Amino acid sequence: MKRLLAAALLAALAACAGEPGQRPGRAKTGLPAPEINLPKLLNAPVKELRGWDELRGKVVVLEFWATWCDPCVESIPGLNALAERFKGKPVVFLHITDESESDVRAFLAGNRIDGWVAPEAAAQVFKAFKVYGRPHTVLIGRDGKVAGFPRGGLSPAVIMGLLAGQPAGAASEGPSVSTGPALAEFYLAPSRSRSGSADYGPASLSASGMPLEYALGWVYGRVDRFVVKPSAEKAMDAAYDIRFSLPAERAAQKKELFLKGLEAALGLKCARVEREQEVYVLKKAPGGPLNVRKSAAYGGASLDGSVLQVRGGNFGAVALRLKEALGEPVFDETGGGGPYEYEYDMTSAEPKAVSAGLQKQLGLRLTRQRRTVAVLEVSGPDKK
Repeated sequence: MKRLLAAALLAALAACAGEPGQRPGRAKTGLPAPEINLPKLLNAPVKELRGWDELRGKVVVLEFWATWCDPCVESIPGLNALAERFKGKPVVFLHITDESESDVRAFLAGNRIDGWVAPEAAAQVFKAFKVYGRPHTVLIGRDGKVAGFPRGGLSPAVIMGLLAGQPAGAASEGPSVSTGPALAEFYLAPSRSRSGSADYGPASLSASGMPLEYALGWVYGRVDRFVVKPSAEKAMDAAYDIRFSLPAERAAQKKELFLKGLEAALGLKCARVEREQEVYVLKKAPGGPLNVRKSAAYGGASLDGSVLQVRGGNFGAVALRLKEALGEPVFDETGGGGPYEYEYDMTSAEPKAVSAGLQKQLGLRLTRQRRTVAVLEVSGPDKK
């Protein structure tokens, strides 16, 4: 579903970035960093951060993290080593989390973080810097522009380059950034992310922390229920980082090639059958939809706790979220529309509470009806 932003929108962002006092709303390499507002700071010479004035002329490493995120905690010693190496230099390591100050202080009582720590950061900060999973690193150059989104370990050479005035956009953005457009790609690796995100199109998928059920739903176009054989349970229970792409004119081959890659990597085989049964059906309620904004283009979706955030899409993402929570197929019969931007907070998995929440938040309703269900049977490697 993901599409590049329209050229006109990019031009508008660039124009805004060039005007004094104005910054883009979303982080993009080479443009000034979005405005930042952090009401609380620990381990810092100031008690709050209300903009970039305090950081003017400095290299800034923004590290979005959480105490519950194991990969985040594992990366702290490496960041502390970098902070020690660049001590006395105009470099600030800023660790940002949305957790409470009390929880962060309790963590710091037994864990050292040498950089500034910002608890209770607002959701807008996470959105502005495109945080869809943690840990998430953003580099800001001395010129105040976004210099990159490194993945994996951050090397001292990158920071040294930024200190020397390396232009924004030259910093490494990690191994997932290609030097040119791929003609075709299949990449599958176990994920360390505790939260998932995905961008997808007719012939492309880029995801972190994604269960294979979601990827196979994209491959087949529709899977209502999975039957997983014991030989495939371990692989299907894991989450993966996935990159897959084909030229648009070869989109019809995505299922064949993705399944071949899946079999080669994990030994999994899939077979799709159809059966009739009672399911949940998602429809528009009278007067719906509610609380949605029209989007210029299709985008991705992310799940942060109980909140589903859709950045340009229809209500298929809601149906998928309901399917996961209710443990049964959910048919999206809302009639399409969109692309929309919206949020849906699912605080209960009790069907009546879910239906009431859908009506109140999005103007949708959930009913029970019989439908023909697409079942995907997944088996693992044959035992020899």
